[in-house]
Amino acid sequence: MKKYLLLVVFSVVFFWCAKNNLGNIDVNAITDLSTLQGIITQVSEEINAWTISMEHAQELVEQLQQKYVDLTDTTDTPIETKFAALQKTFDEKAMVSYTLPLWAKKLWMSAPKWMVIDKTLSKQTIGSTILVYKWNYDIALQQAEFIAQKAHLYVSKNFQQAQSLAKIGNVDYISGLDIGGLRKWIVYVNHELLDTNIDNLLSVSVDQDGVLTIEATKYQN
Repeated sequence: MKKYLLLVVFSVVFFWCAKNNLGNIDVNAITDLSTLQGIITQVSEEINAWTISMEHAQELVEQLQQKYVDLTDTTDTPIETKFAALQKTFDEKAMVSYTLPLWAKKLWMSAPKWMVIDKTLSKQTIGSTILVYKWNYDIALQQAEFIAQKAHLYVSKNFQQAQSLAKIGNVDYISGLDIGGLRKWIVYVNHELLDTNIDNLLSVSVDQDGVLTIEATKYQN
């Protein structure tokens, strides 16, 4: 009888663990902030308990941040505090996330689909994220336009002026750029690159080789 009870208890515990394991969580099924906050807490607890890999935790946080942006257009301080704590943990372990910061996601910036991130060229520093993606020129143009429209970016006027000069042959050299290639570039921004007194700078660009670059920089005012 004792062995039977132990078996029952073991089965119940095993079932509960399997059901509540983060590997079984479907982030797309989350429909409210309370559930979201509970899962964020669980991620933090599992990191501390070493029951989840840092890579898996990072992937989950990326998905949870996007779900947070989808669920609300306001600031939920407790949730954002938890996200900040998790990011601090990743930073302390020298984990590069290769993803947009939460503040940029809240401005509707997003990563391109179907393209492959170049982890060698991508980099993150305090307040600045540069993500570089590669695939092909047509897909890059399509994705850049989609990202720009969603985040309300526009084609840079400064870039258009430089491109116009290149097209009519009035300029042969701009900061080492291939002028011939510049004719195929596109640059979307939320502010002109030389603007001052701005809180942030968002940009999406595509070069002549189909390399798509996303930049998100937060300025401390």
